[in-house]
Amino acid sequence: MNKKQSIASGLFFSFFAIQPVFAEEAVELEQVVVTEKETKANLIQKSRKAVQQEMINDSRDLVRYTTDVGISDNGRHLKGFAMRGVEGNRVSISIDGVSLPDSEENSLYGRYGNFNSSRLSIDPELTTGIDIYRGANSFNSGSGSLGGSVNYKTLDAVDLVSNGNRFGGLAKAGYSSKNREWVKTVGVGYLGEKLDVALLYSHRAGHELKSNGRGDIELFSARQKPDPVRHRTNNYLFKLGYAFNPEHRVAFSINGQKGSRYTDELSYTSIGSLWREADDQNKRVNANVNYAFTPESKYLALFKTDIDYQYTDLAAVNYKGLRSWNFLTNQSNPKELMEIYDRRMKTKYTRVSMQADSQPFEFPYKALGEHQLSVSAFVGRRDFKNINYDTIIGAPTSEYTIQYPVRTTQLGATIKDKVVWNPTFDNWSPIITAQFGSRFNYEKLTPQELNAACSAACKREGKPDKAIFKTVSSFLDLEAQLNDVWKVGYNVGSGYRIPTASEMYFTFDSPYGKWQSNPDLRAERSITHTLSVVAEDKKGSFDLNLYQSNYKDFLFEQETIVKNYNIYYRQCAYYGCSRYFETPRQQMVNIDKARIRGLEAKLALNLGSFTEHLNGWKVSGAVGYSKGKLSTESSLLSIQPVKAILGLDYEATSGKWGIFNRLTYLGAKKAKDAQVVENVYSSRGYAPKVTTYKYLNKSAYVFDLFGYYKATKNITLRAGVYNLFNRTYHTWDALRGINANSTTNVVDRDGKGLQRFYAPGRNYSASIEIKF
Repeated sequence: MNKKQSIASGLFFSFFAIQPVFAEEAVELEQVVVTEKETKANLIQKSRKAVQQEMINDSRDLVRYTTDVGISDNGRHLKGFAMRGVEGNRVSISIDGVSLPDSEENSLYGRYGNFNSSRLSIDPELTTGIDIYRGANSFNSGSGSLGGSVNYKTLDAVDLVSNGNRFGGLAKAGYSSKNREWVKTVGVGYLGEKLDVALLYSHRAGHELKSNGRGDIELFSARQKPDPVRHRTNNYLFKLGYAFNPEHRVAFSINGQKGSRYTDELSYTSIGSLWREADDQNKRVNANVNYAFTPESKYLALFKTDIDYQYTDLAAVNYKGLRSWNFLTNQSNPKELMEIYDRRMKTKYTRVSMQADSQPFEFPYKALGEHQLSVSAFVGRRDFKNINYDTIIGAPTSEYTIQYPVRTTQLGATIKDKVVWNPTFDNWSPIITAQFGSRFNYEKLTPQELNAACSAACKREGKPDKAIFKTVSSFLDLEAQLNDVWKVGYNVGSGYRIPTASEMYFTFDSPYGKWQSNPDLRAERSITHTLSVVAEDKKGSFDLNLYQSNYKDFLFEQETIVKNYNIYYRQCAYYGCSRYFETPRQQMVNIDKARIRGLEAKLALNLGSFTEHLNGWKVSGAVGYSKGKLSTESSLLSIQPVKAILGLDYEATSGKWGIFNRLTYLGAKKAKDAQVVENVYSSRGYAPKVTTYKYLNKSAYVFDLFGYYKATKNITLRAGVYNLFNRTYHTWDALRGINANSTTNVVDRDGKGLQRFYAPGRNYSASIEIKF
């Protein structure tokens, strides 16, 4: 080891001994020249290198070192991400620009856990990058991008083939102790002059996410350890591209997954002798065929047409039965299976789209700047249906549905212009860039004929009416590169989300509760404003973002009380019975407005630019804070508490090894920011009451240490230790997902059971990757 590396290593371990502060992400810093850049204040781009370096295995890992971004956690089911104060279906998730279906769930069945309400995603092993856009972004992502969007970009042959080679591949194995998960990946690629091929397969197998809680209570809602889980997922990717010549290229790709998450729900709360085991299954297929034309032309830069296909099947197969007590042995008898409930939500989606980009051009009047136009159009169709197979042991299987199938027809068009000005004022020549565009969407939801038998409660309102949504989403990006270091920017974007089939059309009617459809729902809308200041040079970088997101027409399940006259009132009035029977009725309505304000700041320093003795060292930090309110008395629980990440990293100048550190501060959720409204029943009937959410997290510091070592040019070893000091803490995302009235993902009235919601204690990950 040379002298510089010895000094660097000594400094590192000195810092480590006093628990140093550490960087959010290793940043490559280069000398900045005044040139136009495509960076956006709202956009976080996780490259394949970052995914590997941070050992990202799932959505929790993806947002681990990102401020103001969380997950929507509901125990058995992860429902996507939380950004800018909203979550779940209000944050779009897509693969290569094709949106994944929304979670279809209603509050009636959601409280029993009989359906799989998860949001789908893709294994990070199959991605070349992940774009996290915070703020309204429906111009790019369509419906669902109210608070932001996450787009997974699948890898290409170039990611598998080393520079200068035509053939290449990789083999990788990794282990994570937080859920005892193994991941094994193998892939090959070919990169020729005309033909390129990529083939990748990944397999994951693991168990439940560990908790750092303690306790001996084993059953029902007071259970203090996570329910036992076995999960397996098979993932695959195939891409084939052929260039007839430099101008014409065709390509085909297909990727998918099939997984199972089997849970022994020891925390399941129902009649004392009942038990349940749940097999949450998922299947997804995404396919694409495209043609690209890149002519030698003064006017046209690109013409591209795509045909996309997507199929999804989300299922929950629940096994239920009795565990009777043997009084002779004073022990419970073996489980006796009584019921098998197979509940499925299926979608099929097809889309044809075309895009044309112009070459940069100028008008005769140069003050108008240099322009580059882009236009696109698409037509799509998504079919959604529910199908259920319920088996009572010893009886025939019943096949039925809980709602009408729905077909969504989509038509859309976009236009975008990118303008660059380079004015000169004496000795000052800033570069000003503007991008602006609009997207028109026409979406029609048409209920179809029933695909299976449906109960009288389901059909009480008859076949629902169709609904049409016409929306326009626009954006404006302004950036001014003031000099070699400083840049300022302003962004405004709009978003929308159309209601899901379940939100619009689900109906149910019984003496104990009513669920009423609402075909007149409006689309949710949002607008996000962001001001940014960026400084960057060879010494480091600084980013400051101030933002405000306004939401309106929020969809909310409104509970009203329906009164029916008690026909026995005269006979029982003497005994104090009520004149009316009161039944709660649920219906989705557009009711709320909301406003979120916040700031994000990041700082990174390249210590080697100050002294050569610190070459390879980098320090950085980030902080995110947001605050908001609804137009009602409730709080937006999905607003993330304050979060800060500090760090210190070292990478050998040879590139052979590196070590990275993170100290993360997770802020506490304050009671005033966690107000909820509940209808409380008393002898006088139901009445609304504003209370503080029961389970608030405390602040915590969490320290992680991870790094890599390149044993040879083609072999890389990676390892990390997370929560190194074994802190016991809850995340806000985990606690706010606890159900108040349910048989699953609950705790008892005294708070027993909160132990199983603790984050994992000290845990580690390790992997080996071989490229050839």
